[in-house]
Amino acid sequence: MTFNWQSFLDRLQNRHVGPVMRNLILIGGDGVALTLAYFGSHFLRMSLSEWNLKLPVILSYYPLYLLGGFLVFVLTRMYRTLWRYASVDAVFYVAGVSMLAVGVPGVIHRLMGVKGFVWSFLVVEWLLLASMVGGVRLSIRWVRRFSRNENRDDQKRVLIYGAGDAGEMIARDILQSPAYNRKLIGFIDDAAFKQRKSIHGCPVLGGRDQVKLVVEKFEVDGIIVAMPSVAGEQIRELLKVLRSTLGRSVALSTLPALSEVIGGKVGLQHVRKFDVRDLLRRSPVELDVKPVRQLIGGRTVLVSGAGGSIGSEICRQVSQCHPDKVILVDLSEASLYTVHEELSATFPEMRFVPVVGDICQRRLLNMVFEQHRPRIVFHAAAYKHVPLMEHNPWSAIVNNVIGTRVLAAVSANFGIERFVMISTDKAVRPTSVMGATKRICEILVQLQPRPEGSVFCAVRFGNVMGSSGSVIPKFESQIRNGGPVTVTDKDTTRFFMLTSEAVQLVLQAAAFDRDNLIYILDMGQPVRISDLARDMIHLYGSESPRKVEIVYTGLRPGEKLHEELFHTAEFGRTQIEKIWMTNPPRVDPDKFLGRLDDLLENCLNLTRDQLYSGIASLVPDFDPSFDEFYIPSFETIEAQVMRATHREGSGEARLG
Repeated sequence: MTFNWQSFLDRLQNRHVGPVMRNLILIGGDGVALTLAYFGSHFLRMSLSEWNLKLPVILSYYPLYLLGGFLVFVLTRMYRTLWRYASVDAVFYVAGVSMLAVGVPGVIHRLMGVKGFVWSFLVVEWLLLASMVGGVRLSIRWVRRFSRNENRDDQKRVLIYGAGDAGEMIARDILQSPAYNRKLIGFIDDAAFKQRKSIHGCPVLGGRDQVKLVVEKFEVDGIIVAMPSVAGEQIRELLKVLRSTLGRSVALSTLPALSEVIGGKVGLQHVRKFDVRDLLRRSPVELDVKPVRQLIGGRTVLVSGAGGSIGSEICRQVSQCHPDKVILVDLSEASLYTVHEELSATFPEMRFVPVVGDICQRRLLNMVFEQHRPRIVFHAAAYKHVPLMEHNPWSAIVNNVIGTRVLAAVSANFGIERFVMISTDKAVRPTSVMGATKRICEILVQLQPRPEGSVFCAVRFGNVMGSSGSVIPKFESQIRNGGPVTVTDKDTTRFFMLTSEAVQLVLQAAAFDRDNLIYILDMGQPVRISDLARDMIHLYGSESPRKVEIVYTGLRPGEKLHEELFHTAEFGRTQIEKIWMTNPPRVDPDKFLGRLDDLLENCLNLTRDQLYSGIASLVPDFDPSFDEFYIPSFETIEAQVMRATHREGSGEARLG
C-alpha cells in the first residue's frame, strides 16, 4: 500500500484542521533544526575531548538559543507564509530569518559576559539552521508539485513555445496550479543555446524543426506560444509553420502582447486563442507614465466621443492616472451608458459624469464647463467612416468641423491646460470628405486663440484594431459566415495599431508642453490588406462552414491605395521613441476662417460639387475620388459579390 501524498496535503489545507496541524509540524521541525544547529555547530568546531569538557556549559545555554530562535520565527511571521508557493526569494527570506534566530541569542549570550565566546560558532550554526529550516519548507513545494503532476487521463499535455521569461512564468503556473488541469511536457525554442537545457525540471526539446516529432512522440494536445514581446510579422510566420506542420489536430494558444497586460506580468490566466491582434502586434516600447500621471492626477478631464472605441479607451487609461473626475460626453445614449457602467464598475472610487449631448451645442458645453471646470480635454468625437461620409458629406462637415470649432473655442475661453484632438492619417493629402474635415479640424486647433500657458495639439495616427467600421471585425464576420472576404484592391495598404497602444501614445503626447504641434504616432510598416485577409482566413478558417474565398471589389469613393502620415518631409523626433512631431503648414487665418464661415453658413444648401469646391478652397491638396455619376450603394456591392462567388472556378475574383 502506497502513501497518498495528495490526500495528506489536502487534509493539511483543510479549513479547520490544516493551519493548526501544519504549524505544529513546522514548529516540531524547527525545534529539531534549532537543536541540531546549536549542538552541531559546537561539535564541528571542537575536538571530542573539548566537547566532553564543555558539554555542561553548552547545555546550560541551549534554552536561550532554542527560545530565542522560536521568538524570532514568530515575530518574522514564518508560520504565516504559504510555503507551497515558495520561490527563489524564499531562500533569501529563510537565510535572513535564520541569521536573526542565531544572532539575537548570540548577542544576548555575548552581553552576559561569557568567557570563551567565539563568533565563528554562530556562523556555523546559521549555515546549519538555514539549510535545515529552508529544506523543510521548500520540500513542501516539491512534494506538492510531485503529487499534483502525476499522470492522469484527463490532463491536457502541453508544450510551451518559447523558453524565455514568459515561458518560465507559464511553466510555473502549470506546475503549481492543478486547477488548470495541464501537464507540461517541455519547451520548444529556436535558440540553440537553450536546447537540451531545462526549466523547473522540464526539458527544452528542440526548435521548430522538431515540433512535429515531439508532438507525435509525447501525444501533445496543445502548444502555448509564450512570446509576448515578438512582433506580429514573426508571429504570422510561426503560426503558418505550426499550422502547416501540425494541421488542426493540436490546439494553438498564445499570450497577448505585453502592451495588453497590466504591469507586464503574464500568467496562465492570460493564455487565449490566437486572434488578429497577434498578427499585427508590434515590438513593445518603454513608456514613461510618470509625466502622464503628473498631468492628469487630481484634475478634471473631459473626453468627447467617450462612447467610441478611441474615446472609451482614453477614459479607461485616464482613470488609471487618478484624476479628480472624468466628464464623459457622447451623442449616443447607448454607447455612453455602456462605457459609464463599465468605468463605474472598474473604478468605483472615481467620479464619472455622463453627458448626453452634441458638442456642436455651444450652450451645452458652456454649461458643462461652468459646472465642472475641466482642465484637460481629449477630443475624440468624429464621424470617421470614409465611404459613409462620402454619401453624407454635409453631416461630416457639420459634426466634425463645427464640433471641433465649438469645443476648442469653449475650452480656450475657460483657460484649460491641455486640448488634444484625435486626428487621422487620412487628413494627409485627403481624397475623402472625412479626411478633409479632419485636416480642417487640425488647422482650427492650430488657429484657435488661447490664453498663455494653454497647450493645443493634435495627434495623428492610422487605423486601430476593433474600432467601429474597421475592416478587421468585418473580415472576421465574413470568414465565420463562410465568405467571401471582400477586399478593395490587391495592392491596398493600411497602417494598423492596437487601440490600447495608440491611446498610451496619445497620453504621452498630451504630457508634452509644446504648443501648436501635430504629433504623429509611429505606426510601423503598412499592412497589405489582401495579405491580412489571407492571414485571417488561415487563422479563423476552421470556424467557417466552407472554404473562404477573397473577392476584390475595387476602391470605394474616398478611399486611397496607400495612406500617409506626413504632409512634408519636415518632421522631428520627440523624447518618446514612437512619437514624431511636425509643425503644420501655415495658413492665412483671416482668409481661412472667412472661407470656412461662408462654407458653414451655406453648407446644407450646397450641391455636392459646390461643397467639394468649398472644401478644396480650405484644403488645397484635397483630391476627391468621388464619381458624381456612379455611387455604388452597399446593396450593389453585395450583389456583385454574390455574383462573383458563383463564377465557375473563381478563387479570387476582381470587381471593377
